[in-house]
Amino acid sequence: MIEQNTNYAYKLKYMDNPTFDKVRDLSTKFYRELPQALQDELFEALNRGIDILDSEPQMAAYLFAFGKMHQAKLSYAFGKLPKEFLEQPEINIIDYGCGQALGTMCYADFLCNKGCTQKVKTITLIEPSEICLKRAALHASVFFPDAEIKTVNKKFDDLTQDDIVCSEETPTLHIFSNVLDMLCFDLEKFSALVKDSLNGYNQFVCVGPYFNYSEIDNRMTEFCSLLNGDGYYSQSFDKYEFDEGKSWTAQILCFSNAKGKVYSLPIEVAKIEIDDGIEDEHGVVYSKDGKRLLKCINTELETYSIKFGTKEICYQAFGSCSLLGQITIPNSVEKIDDQAFLACESLQQVVIPTSVTSIGWEAFSLCDSLQQIDIPNSVTSLGAAAFFRCTSLLRIVIPNSITRIDYQTFSECDSLQQIIISNSVKIIGDWAFSECKSLKQISIPNAITCIGVGVFSQCVSLEQVNLPDSIHTIGDSAFEACESLRQITIPESVSCIGDGAFWGCKALQQINIPNLVTSIGHEVFDGCKSLRQITIPNSVTSIGDMAFRGTDLVNLIIPNSVNSIGENAFCHCYSLQQITIPNSVASIGDVAFCSCSSLQHVSIPNSIKVIGYEAFMGCYSLQSIDIPNSVTSIKGAAFFQCESLKKIIIPNSVKSIGHEAFMKCISLQEIVIPDSVTSIEDCAFLDCSSLEKIIIPKGSKERFKNMLDEKLWNLLIEE
Repeated sequence: MIEQNTNYAYKLKYMDNPTFDKVRDLSTKFYRELPQALQDELFEALNRGIDILDSEPQMAAYLFAFGKMHQAKLSYAFGKLPKEFLEQPEINIIDYGCGQALGTMCYADFLCNKGCTQKVKTITLIEPSEICLKRAALHASVFFPDAEIKTVNKKFDDLTQDDIVCSEETPTLHIFSNVLDMLCFDLEKFSALVKDSLNGYNQFVCVGPYFNYSEIDNRMTEFCSLLNGDGYYSQSFDKYEFDEGKSWTAQILCFSNAKGKVYSLPIEVAKIEIDDGIEDEHGVVYSKDGKRLLKCINTELETYSIKFGTKEICYQAFGSCSLLGQITIPNSVEKIDDQAFLACESLQQVVIPTSVTSIGWEAFSLCDSLQQIDIPNSVTSLGAAAFFRCTSLLRIVIPNSITRIDYQTFSECDSLQQIIISNSVKIIGDWAFSECKSLKQISIPNAITCIGVGVFSQCVSLEQVNLPDSIHTIGDSAFEACESLRQITIPESVSCIGDGAFWGCKALQQINIPNLVTSIGHEVFDGCKSLRQITIPNSVTSIGDMAFRGTDLVNLIIPNSVNSIGENAFCHCYSLQQITIPNSVASIGDVAFCSCSSLQHVSIPNSIKVIGYEAFMGCYSLQSIDIPNSVTSIKGAAFFQCESLKKIIIPNSVKSIGHEAFMKCISLQEIVIPDSVTSIEDCAFLDCSSLEKIIIPKGSKERFKNMLDEKLWNLLIEE
């Protein structure tokens, strides 16, 4: 069951480097080109995203209205998956109540941004809506072309044991996105069915709304409990806590259920061996054969030399030995396991011998006093967060033997001033160097193709970055809050710049956008207070929410390729004096030009159908605006406090003028309203103290009296 031979299917088939944002953009374009009345009708029909979808327009409306929310929650939740699961070379996916496979698409994005090569063997899509299930299969086949797609067109209460199949050999990722909160199915019956189906290693990612201590909130944790889940991450977010700019709520729960020894964590093995190990005179326990250092049980240990012949320093072997200041590692050691020296706060220097080939996850994390560590060429594997929050570390050299710098490897190393990355490195994982507050410059090797999510986020001293021509993707928040970054050259090879990539880069004055980029994402340049010049190429088709909010742009030409301007896109651009909006744009988003206090004139093209809420609110210098005949709706507070506006002519196409649309336009003297207007909401012309006349069609005075405040009746003039 898969969608095929449709216009949408052909667009997906020929989409380069598919991402969730690109897929959502297709739905956004479709939705925004519909008449406003139909848009409103479709949104109402969604019933807050609860009802089963049964049409193409409804699917587009759902992705437009709720897609970003799903994406944000899922991306956050996938970021909490344990290292052990992400290291599995191959997995299966079961996407429950999958809708259009939003969860599956977002997981593909997550793997790409993280630089993870994990293969997906099978994808099972469970969904009661047949039209959604067909589209879900299409999406899954495009994002994971090598996976076997299985479709189950059933409600949860109708599922059987044959519908949920977990492999003993291959781990399974179970995705629940905004479904466990629904009361339309028997949770206990469903949980029992899932539990009986489990084999091997199962990882659950559950996201949904948070109702603030409602009984519905308990369904997610109850589901975990019924499955005997090992809960390692659970968090709830109320309005504006998950995203300060959105009223979204969120409940996130990630847990595992493993049946099978092969997936046991190292700590479980170590505990067994510790009981039967050999303790030396310093309180350090070794395995019987002396090859594994299992655990230091002496919390007062200050200096120690590991015995020659030891091959492995095990999981948390010296974890939290806060007084350990000196450690000698012999040339026999081959592996330093996960969290081996976690939170050794007094450790200042470590010499890693050339026998070591692997440094594990969080191996030296939280070693606050560690100033120097040399990684030898023998090391081929460097685990995630290996040196996380080593706040005294000054310099690091990545040797030629390493091909990957993993997730958060050097994150929050506050004193790190120099990083030398060898040309062997092909992948830099998400948040790898985030919050390295002393780092001033970095050179990226030629083998790197993707700057992952948040890689240099909050590197507040970073002034210079050299990006090679091999780069094709700059991930979400990649250079977020790099306050000292003045200039960066983005190579022409880049085709994708992620959301918030340069958010808060206050010193950035100029930037080029390559010709391969098709979308300027949400918050990409938000808060770039010094950004005065940017050229948008003809390849760009959309400008996302808050894309240029708070920049210092003076003039901007939007090319004819752009068809949508998102919410808050140019809000608080106080220096913006002139902007050219092309005929290709169908709508001006809510708050798009709010508080552009220097903007004097705007010519709106005849392609625009809707002027969004607060679109030009607080544009104090706006003296004139041409509203074309294509506009059908002027939303609430669209021109609120446009204090220099003197005259407005509403075209014959407009049917509604929203709440406070022209409120506090203190210089407005004349307004022309056509017969097409059937709705003027409260306070539309409140506090327009200079208003002298409202020109309306002949014979329409009584009709307009019913729409306008009584204080304005004496200004009505029929012509």
